[in-house]
Formats: sequence, C-alpha cells, structure tokens
Amino acid sequence: MAKPMPAELTICICTRNRPADLQLALESVAAAWPAVAAVVVADDSTDDRTADLVANQHPHVSYVRGPLRGLGANRNAAISRVWTSHLAFIDDDARLDPKFVLIWREALAALPSQRQRVILTGAERKADSIIQPKAPTFLGHQSRSYRFGEPLYTVVINATVFPSDLFDEIRFDECLVYGSDEIDIAMQAVAHGYHILWTPGLVNDHFPSPVNRDYYAGHAEAARIYVAMKRYSRIERSFVKAGIFLFVGPGHLMVHAVRRHGLVGLLSAARTISQVCQMFLRSRRPIAAHQSVRAR
Repeated sequence: MAKPMPAELTICICTRNRPADLQLALESVAAAWPAVAAVVVADDSTDDRTADLVANQHPHVSYVRGPLRGLGANRNAAISRVWTSHLAFIDDDARLDPKFVLIWREALAALPSQRQRVILTGAERKADSIIQPKAPTFLGHQSRSYRFGEPLYTVVINATVFPSDLFDEIRFDECLVYGSDEIDIAMQAVAHGYHILWTPGLVNDHFPSPVNRDYYAGHAEAARIYVAMKRYSRIERSFVKAGIFLFVGPGHLMVHAVRRHGLVGLLSAARTISQVCQMFLRSRRPIAAHQSVRAR
C-alpha cells in the first residue's frame, strides 16, 4: 500500500487595492512556524501597486491577476494555483497566527481517519471579540449559535483549513461579489460528504480595512438572499422552504429598508432584489476554463 502524501498547506490571500494591508498579511505568513509550503496572492486590484509589491518584495509568492468579478471568482483564481494537500484563506487585512500551521498539523494528525474529507475551522479575533462559526437563520443571517452536539455546516473563513481535493468537486460561487461566500462553500462541502470540525486553537486576527467598503456595501444583502434561496432550492432541495423564503425574504428586506430609511429605502430594496434575480440568471454559467483545474 502506498504511503499517504505528507500534509502541506498553501495560504491563499485575495486582495483588492490594499497593498499596505497585504504587506502585513504576508509578513505574518512568513513568521509562521512551521513554514507554509506555498503562498498565493490573487489580485483584483485596479492598479499595479500590489503586483509591484509582490514582485519586488515577495518573489517566492505565487501571484495571479484576478478576474475583477468579485471575491468568489478571485478565490477560484487563487485555488487554480494550489498544488498542496490543503489550503487556507486569509483576508488581506487579516494576520496569520504564528502557531496556526503547527496547531493545524497537530489537529489533523489526531484525526482517526478520512482526513481528506475533513475541514478544520477555528475563530478570528476582531477588536475585542472572538468570532466563532454561527449557523444561519432562516433569513440567512449567520447569527444562530450551534446547539451542543449539532454538526457544523458553516466556517470562519479566516481560520479554516480545507482539503484541496474539495475544490476538484466544487468551487466558490462566482456570482458572489462579496458576502456569504463562506456559508455557501461550507454548505456545498457538507452536501458533498465533507465534515466540518471545530478546532479551538485555530485563531487568526482580523483588522477590517475601510478600503473597498463602499464597493462591497451594495453586494452583501443581495448575497445573503441569494445564498439562502440557493440553499433551500439547490442544496437542501426543500421546495417548501424555498417557496416560503421567496415571499418572506424580499418582504423582510423591504420592511427593514423602510424602517431604516423611510420610503427611499424601497428603492434600495428593489435594487437588491433585482440584483438577486440577475445573480440567479448568471448562476448556471460554467466556471471559466482557465480556472477549472487546480495545479498539480
């Protein structure tokens, strides 16, 4: 019987117009012990500052120009450069804990079997808070605490290690420009027979940058509604839930918008609902051919 290949980790960093933050993220990865096997930067920037930073100061990093279609597509661009057994994503404004790799290796080694079908997830430190995996509510808000013994079906993306083979089966949804992509990929993984295990020692820091917030703001609500509807109709295949959500989800959005912004809020809600409809129309398109196969 052939011996299993040793577990090796790639850190993937998706970035957009944040070279200063990316520099700190890369420094944190370089400080990890044991060292990671590879680092990939997928760059959705609208200028050359990030490309110049990587070329001049981090020549060991695998750089890929992103498709400029949002975070889902940019994550897939990073995945296309991964050759190791496992991968993890951190945001460009996050920092890898120095012991992250060591704790991951110890947790992986402690698993009795089926290591290639297990996703290990931890938490992120954000200001004075510790963000742990939360289950989504019916409306798609990731806010419900898991009950004791309840299987996990969500992750904290900044502190999660995925087996790379997962991405030969599924990819990030490229309709998702920003928001809810970690819920969607985790639920897809569970539906494909992967297991998510809580690993308390996996903790990374996150320092949310103000850069790009205006760009992302218009996409988060549409992503939440789209992913919730996709969950009921395509993953769980519960057409009763999908039918109920079809009426409750947009209705809740409109009521919340009016309460917050008055009648003007209806225009914003209508734009969001239109955006969701466009996402569903695009969602059947195949992933671009150059992103369909991982590096080996």
